Amino acid sequence: MTGYGGGLSLDLSHRGNREGKNMGLSATRLTCFALLSAIEEDLRLRIEFAMYGIPVEDVLGENRMASAAQRFTRDQGGVSAPSLTDLLPYVEFADSFEILNSAGSNLESRERDFVRENTALLQKLIPVRNRVAHTRPLEFDDLPTVLDIVKHFSDSADIDTPRCDQVLAELDRDPSFVLGLEIRFLDVPTDSVTRHNLPIPDFDETGFVGRKSTVRALIKHVRGPYPVISLVGDGGIGKTSLALKAAYEILDSPDNPFDAVVWTTARNSLLTAGEIKKIQGAVKDSLGLLRAAAEELGGKNATEDPMAEVLEYMQHFKVLLILDNLETVLDAKLREFLAELPNGSKVIITSRIGIGAMEMPIRVEPLEKGEAINLLRSLAKIRNVPALQGVSPAVINGIIEKTSAHPLYIKWFVSVVQSGRRPEDALSSGLLLDYCMSNVYGYISESGRLVLRSMQTLTGTHNQAELAYLNDLDVKRLQSAILELITTNFVLMRTAKSGNSVVTEYELSEFALSYLEKHHPVSEEEQHWLRERNSTLFAYGEQIALKSKRDRYDTNSLDVRDAKDFSVAAKLLEALSLIYRGELGIALEIIQDATELAPDYHECFRIEAMARIAGHNFHGANTAFEKALGLNSDSSALNWFYARFLINEFGQPQVGLTYLQRAAALDPRSSTIRVEIAKTHQQLGHDELARDTCLSLLNSPETALEIKSRVLEIYVKSAMSTASKLYGASDYAGCLEILESLKDALESLQGVTADDLVRDRVNYARSLSRGVRLKAADDYLGRAAIAINISLARWLGVSSAEGADRSYGIVKNIQSERGFGFVKPADGGPDAFFHATDVRPAGEFAQLRVGSEISYKMIIKSGKSRAVEVWIVER
Repeated sequence: MTGYGGGLSLDLSHRGNREGKNMGLSATRLTCFALLSAIEEDLRLRIEFAMYGIPVEDVLGENRMASAAQRFTRDQGGVSAPSLTDLLPYVEFADSFEILNSAGSNLESRERDFVRENTALLQKLIPVRNRVAHTRPLEFDDLPTVLDIVKHFSDSADIDTPRCDQVLAELDRDPSFVLGLEIRFLDVPTDSVTRHNLPIPDFDETGFVGRKSTVRALIKHVRGPYPVISLVGDGGIGKTSLALKAAYEILDSPDNPFDAVVWTTARNSLLTAGEIKKIQGAVKDSLGLLRAAAEELGGKNATEDPMAEVLEYMQHFKVLLILDNLETVLDAKLREFLAELPNGSKVIITSRIGIGAMEMPIRVEPLEKGEAINLLRSLAKIRNVPALQGVSPAVINGIIEKTSAHPLYIKWFVSVVQSGRRPEDALSSGLLLDYCMSNVYGYISESGRLVLRSMQTLTGTHNQAELAYLNDLDVKRLQSAILELITTNFVLMRTAKSGNSVVTEYELSEFALSYLEKHHPVSEEEQHWLRERNSTLFAYGEQIALKSKRDRYDTNSLDVRDAKDFSVAAKLLEALSLIYRGELGIALEIIQDATELAPDYHECFRIEAMARIAGHNFHGANTAFEKALGLNSDSSALNWFYARFLINEFGQPQVGLTYLQRAAALDPRSSTIRVEIAKTHQQLGHDELARDTCLSLLNSPETALEIKSRVLEIYVKSAMSTASKLYGASDYAGCLEILESLKDALESLQGVTADDLVRDRVNYARSLSRGVRLKAADDYLGRAAIAINISLARWLGVSSAEGADRSYGIVKNIQSERGFGFVKPADGGPDAFFHATDVRPAGEFAQLRVGSEISYKMIIKSGKSRAVEVWIVER
């Protein structure tokens, strides 16, 4: 191998298709050439006519004449004084109609005006001519554009176009005459050294159809930081065409970053109308592919170590290497080669199978429906297939649906019909499926085939959790199998937005399903087993969903979005059971598995939060709740659960209140949330807000009686907290206003059960009303206090004198070990002693804390105040 110091050089003209070479050109390209040549000849004739007798240098101008003369001499050798006729074919096409425009005074007015009015049309031919001349990929509308312009000139009575008339007539009589032409524009030089060996694109017949965004993405990635870019997709979906289109565009760009573009292919078969033909001498392994690349770069003699040689070329020159149909030779040696690529050089891969983390993959999807229709109609017209011309849109749509908009399928279908077979017979043939999928199935592991069989039996989209359950696979094996199926293009990955998250699901491609049904059908026994397993899961999932619908704010309820959550929900319920049994380690392992299977499912993180709370890891619980809300912030239940955690465990009741309010906004009819809001307001000292919330619930006919009983407790507690503060501040009018509101609220209730705690607090209200009567100097306040006391006694069902001996206060000090404490009366009286034996019911003394609210009877014993019959009002 010649080292770099010995003069490595790049010249790809020894192989491949050289510019100007006419082998393998399509009839479309040759037809474009014939039409372009015709209109050029007619324009030159008009120039000669208009410029007759004028010196050549005056017609062409100094610069044009010098360039044309140089090209003429290159082709024809030295001629002493070439004429205008000699030089015009060597004048650039764009210059020819500019010259004609400048000769307007020598033309008839109608011809002069026609040329000027149609100069813009002639300019449209320039990029098409460049593509034809330089063997560049044709665009879909190149031939129609050229044909329309030539017909426009031919049909006009304002200009004489004998050559256009002749070529159009010949095309009508015998379109195949173009096959004998050789493309050569005399003003376009034939380079002796080329910097590429790109083949003529297989889409040359119709031009490149659609997929402009994919081409742009491919070029962007080639120019970006990625050393390896892969085009991955089904066989026949157009990966090779995309690679060629992008390569030619890069090659012709003014800022082309590469010294050379090298094409090699490992294609080992061809699809014909009747069979799959093996290609003789096709590359059989990665070394063969690299040897082909080395020969393209350095000639046949430099192939002792093809991998090292190609890498050396790519080290010293910036090379864009295209490896086509890589799935047939994918092995460890090739991965080693790709891992050692030097900076600056790039590799484009086309493959039915992805190669892993070292690549930037671009998945190639079928054509858009409109693009596929254009391709079918264009092929039918170009190939003159009567059976496919003039058919209705409904029939065309049906064909496109059957072919799944795969370019190769469409081309093959047209070829089959062209050969004389009926369209319906072509569509029912399995030959294309075999061609597209047979090279790939052998790469799939047993786990992958297990997943395929479950997806064959239960068609449609599935998430990872479903597939793990159906196939009884653990997370790692399942994910490995899915990756394998995606890279082999048997399975398509779909993503959709759900709430704040992205849901990922998987389904068999249409080609894959058709191929599997034909060659690898699932046995009846296995189908039965899979359907039974799926039915069992569905029935269990329905129970979970029904429980959630009954009470979404129950900790044990799971928010199930649809049937695809059933298998993960079952795992999470198992984890919940373990949490309650204290087996947190196992529970967290199950939750982790569930999260890997369904990372978009917010309940995975909510149940994780419960496990963290049970283990007193409150910061971990908070993080888990935040992740859950990040996935589904619109869940009222999730906002509710997080709020209760913030209030009860995390010590942030004010923040928790905001989440409760958000939950209420999402579910405004939920009395459960509003009760918690009232309770939190009361806890934060927002007594007025707590009472307002309670009153709206108590006055609503939609609030259930059992809920009203809880609300009544919060309302009475909040009212008495405010009334007690006002009484202690000697604001007797304010105190009576609160007690009046309490009385009204109690009298408006019907059927609501008041527990002992509520009754005790109402007794406390009576105690305060009696205190106001005794202490207030205002007779009006005294009378109002008596009326409130009587009303409250009536509500309690006792005489107005009963309960007058009970007092209220908070525990000021407690000596738990010694069994006694002191209470600070709410009405500001002297502190009172109480003993553990005075607390009712027995044993409740251990529940008391400093600050606990209690009610009691006050007695004087041995000259000291003592509290007896002590009831705990609030711990």
